[in-house]
Amino acid sequence: MHAHRGRPRAIGLVSGALLALALLAPATGRAACHVKVAELPVRMVGMRAMATVVINGQDVPLFVDTGAFFSFLNEAAAAQLDLATHRQPGLRVQGLVGGVSVKLTTVEHLKLSKGSLTNVDFIVGGNEMGSGSMGLIGRNLLNFADTEYDLAHGMIRFVYPNDECEKTNMAYWADDPGTVASVDLLYDYEREFNRQALRATARLNGKDVDVMFDTGATTTVSLDAAKKAGVKEHDMTPEGDMYGAGRGTARQWTAAFEHFELGGEVINNNRLEVADFDLNDAEMLVGVDFFLSHHVYVSAQQKRMYFTYNGGPVFRLNKAEHASAAAPAAASPEEPLGADAALRRGAASRARGDFAGPLPDLDHACAPAPQNATCFTTRAPAHEGLEQKPQALADLDTALRLDPRLGDARIRRAWMLHEDDKDDAVLADLDELDRTLAPQSQIRTSMADLFAELRLPARVVAQLDQWIQFHPHDIELADAYDERCWARVKLNAALDKALADCDAAIDLDDKASSYFDSRGWVRLRLAQWGKAKSDFDKALAKDSRMTNSLYGRGVALARLGNAGASQADFAAATKLRPDMDHHMRELGLSADQIEGAHP
Repeated sequence: MHAHRGRPRAIGLVSGALLALALLAPATGRAACHVKVAELPVRMVGMRAMATVVINGQDVPLFVDTGAFFSFLNEAAAAQLDLATHRQPGLRVQGLVGGVSVKLTTVEHLKLSKGSLTNVDFIVGGNEMGSGSMGLIGRNLLNFADTEYDLAHGMIRFVYPNDECEKTNMAYWADDPGTVASVDLLYDYEREFNRQALRATARLNGKDVDVMFDTGATTTVSLDAAKKAGVKEHDMTPEGDMYGAGRGTARQWTAAFEHFELGGEVINNNRLEVADFDLNDAEMLVGVDFFLSHHVYVSAQQKRMYFTYNGGPVFRLNKAEHASAAAPAAASPEEPLGADAALRRGAASRARGDFAGPLPDLDHACAPAPQNATCFTTRAPAHEGLEQKPQALADLDTALRLDPRLGDARIRRAWMLHEDDKDDAVLADLDELDRTLAPQSQIRTSMADLFAELRLPARVVAQLDQWIQFHPHDIELADAYDERCWARVKLNAALDKALADCDAAIDLDDKASSYFDSRGWVRLRLAQWGKAKSDFDKALAKDSRMTNSLYGRGVALARLGNAGASQADFAAATKLRPDMDHHMRELGLSADQIEGAHP
């Protein structure tokens, strides 16, 4: 993200318990390089590194995002933490694929790692990120010192070097200097280091590209850079759209790239994501997958980045045998891991797509810590990935027994139980979530989806009523409006509100065929046959295989007196879905059930 014009004030470290390390002096006769280190444990949740900070005495989980110029809280989090927000004239934030409407808040007390900060500004806005995260730790907090990213072991370190470290190889963990790669960072000397993106020049298929190191994303090449590297659009596989912190979306593909070179390290035979984005200062994002496959040290003092290869696939879409980076760095033998460290390492291995490998670490973490609910919520997805569903459910049961407030674990269990047709247990979990969650919780959108699966449209509406009022700028808002509209269609109630919801969804995104389909059904309920047909026409122009729209247009045509065209649409829908009549009757939307009710 990038700020334009407005500039929030800087922050300072008030206090912190620091570890002291001594590194080898760079040359005989020079004083030794000494550093002080503060550690920030992080745990991989999917492909995001999550740290827990303390804001005004409350634990707050935040994703670590080197791509964010400033630290963020989402709007729901600010409300939950009872933080006052205000507009700052002139502040505009631009995300990867669109602008973000933002406010500011000031946190009186922030505990980060072992340090305490006072009167810290956070930007408030952007999309919900899920997984329980309430926002982002951005570069204003990450880059006020040297920063070491050891995500494979679940640790970030803030490092304070003395002046004698100016020319020292800062990859202190590597016994063999030959395994260390390094690259100069692109640096604007007129700006403070912690305000700048972490950027360097790499080579992609032999062409120079400016890259930004972004732990908040997976590695992604801009469409322009892909073309510069010789990739043709017809060689790329479409993957839908991507979105970032703002409302915008961008087309996304995957494509093969023969070589990627950074700081002397060459990775061959890559498959990378490509997206149609345009950043002023970068042509490619080097993402969290790179940080998981490397141990990284960012030297603010030297304006240089050091890194060593951990082994395995470098990028998320690469296969293990395709990674051609240097041999993993030799390091001193590790002492046996404690439970917390084993948990963090296991979560990092799981994030790299490994399900079996992390289990020994996770078992080691859970055995001596039977009261640690996080251990069991971390191990459950590994069991699930190995198709060990009973073990996964057992872990979720244990976690929820230890901490019934774990909403993500409860909704995950509810979906798994629904797969087994244990809907009484599903409803019990949903009722507990409804009782205990904050109205603004992101989990309510997943609850709405599950209530829809259970064919309880009134409860879908109830969940979305709560979520929508707290998320006026979220990227998922259009989908939420559409889902609430569709639920009201099935209820055949509040059709004026249903129409307003569908209109709002289309205003936000007029490319989605499903939104026109939903509005067509509202208009059938309202006996607006011509307008209904028009909406179904628009939906089918975007997706000619939408069976609901074919069927709905058939109903509209029948009411308009065009029996031949009506029967053709019914036949086309049934050809695509043989049980179409039964399906629509179950929804209460068969041709003889549409009576043209009024709101």
